[in-house]
Amino acid sequence: MIAYRVLVVTNLWPYAKDPSYGCFVQAQMESLRPLGVDFDLLFVNGRESRWNYVHGVYALRRRLRGGRYDLIHAHMGLSGWVARCQLRIPLVVSFMGNDVPGKVDRRGRTTLLGCLFEVSSLILARLADAVIVKSLPMRRRLRLDSAHVIPNGVDTILFRPGDRAETRRVLGLDPGKQYVLFPYSPAVPGKRYDLVEAAVLLARECIPELEILPVMQAPQSRMPLYMNAADVMVIASMQEGSPNSVKEALAVNLPVVSVDVGDVADLLRSTEGNYIVERKPEIIAEKIVEVCRRGQRSDSRNRIVEHLSLEQVAKRIVQVYASVIKPNPLSPPQLSTADREQQVQLK
Repeated sequence: MIAYRVLVVTNLWPYAKDPSYGCFVQAQMESLRPLGVDFDLLFVNGRESRWNYVHGVYALRRRLRGGRYDLIHAHMGLSGWVARCQLRIPLVVSFMGNDVPGKVDRRGRTTLLGCLFEVSSLILARLADAVIVKSLPMRRRLRLDSAHVIPNGVDTILFRPGDRAETRRVLGLDPGKQYVLFPYSPAVPGKRYDLVEAAVLLARECIPELEILPVMQAPQSRMPLYMNAADVMVIASMQEGSPNSVKEALAVNLPVVSVDVGDVADLLRSTEGNYIVERKPEIIAEKIVEVCRRGQRSDSRNRIVEHLSLEQVAKRIVQVYASVIKPNPLSPPQLSTADREQQVQLK
């Protein structure tokens, strides 16, 4: 039975040009279906044109005229503003990481556009009926104690340990190499590919066969192959919320060497074979060498399955939905959209 009808408004969703774009948002929303959540999608492709946000407002109004929803769930701040261009339906906004705070450059300085995004997010958060953030640092940055801290979940069926030799064969990778996975585009300054490159160059003095394996725009279905084929994953980003790549790596027991960014330190806590390091190439290189020489996987999968599987996270999101549309005890009981439609059908 349908408990909630939700309109999803997002600028993050897989599309033809990039099947990896926003795949974690899609996975999260699909995970809600077994709990009685039915949703429609309004994808605002701001990546292709900023004007699409303006078009999104008109598209939103058409959707609301043509359908009945219990709430709107917007993902990312700009999409939240599109969704807030109506006041009739409760709004839940999920902030992702580069909207709180705004985007930064390779030195960690917030750009002018990033400052505007952050101010925009601060205002929007106070206009929404409920706010979800991915980490405690994000909630502190928003200065909103009522924000719900709910990281994105991981598909633990898709992301599971696999055979390294077999995955390398499938991907056509050299079985004699050792690979450092970099799960972002090297062209994004804030991800600090330059720092990872410098660290790997130093590590090659001890491990000559070491190579960086950058992966971008890969469908989510192929990411477990890369993670199982790699020897270690390195994160050197200047800014993150709760990086999905780290949680996915932990789910396949791929060792992670990361700077202290977002909630990574908390994710790696109480696990073995993973390291938080200073943002210095020589220190990152030292841990890369240590992990590769040991040649063992981490022991982190159980932590992800227990706390951050899609199923566990879905339950927390539905609780947020319930808090938003919960009827006022002083008012007559209201029927949900699904119940009203069922009554109409019975008549």
